[in-house]
Amino acid sequence: MKRIDTSNWKAFVIGDLMDKLDLKVLKEDFDKRIDTSTEKDNEFTLPLINAKDGNNGIMYYGREADFESESMCLDIVQNGAIATGNVYAQIQKTGVLWDAYLVKPKANISSHTLLFLSKVLQKTIKEEYSYDNKAIWDKVKKNFILLPQNEDGQPDWVFMDSFMRNLETRSKSIVENLANIIGGGKS
Repeated sequence: MKRIDTSNWKAFVIGDLMDKLDLKVLKEDFDKRIDTSTEKDNEFTLPLINAKDGNNGIMYYGREADFESESMCLDIVQNGAIATGNVYAQIQKTGVLWDAYLVKPKANISSHTLLFLSKVLQKTIKEEYSYDNKAIWDKVKKNFILLPQNEDGQPDWVFMDSFMRNLETRSKSIVENLANIIGGGKS
């Protein structure tokens, strides 16, 4: 895969592009042992983010009535020896347990653009933060993120969406070609 030409990209202050959400646990007598599950089931349906490396940052599931939640957000892991600075796109409704937080882009963007942002944001902050230097919002929001810009000098959301859609199409084509090769050309 070729490198993306970023020579015309622009640095934007992260806090100018997104807001941290203050999502709360609604259940007054919340007890993690009985009010969450590590497996999604009929009772525990809401993904909950935490200091998780992998699984899209989802470590537990909770009851929707017990947590405030939001969709189309970015999950930033603020704590954890390995996970600090990880960023995940949370397209579905998601709640926050602890050690991570959700930020929502101020612009109305597509799920493809959200995925693009998650990767660029992680590339921007992952190396700067650690277990000893937590990726808390008050610090992260001051960082700069390099993004493609449109002719008005604003983030080029259309380019980001198109780029990710093209990647998705190419990936599907590669998988189909591989299936044909493995299957001896049979469909």
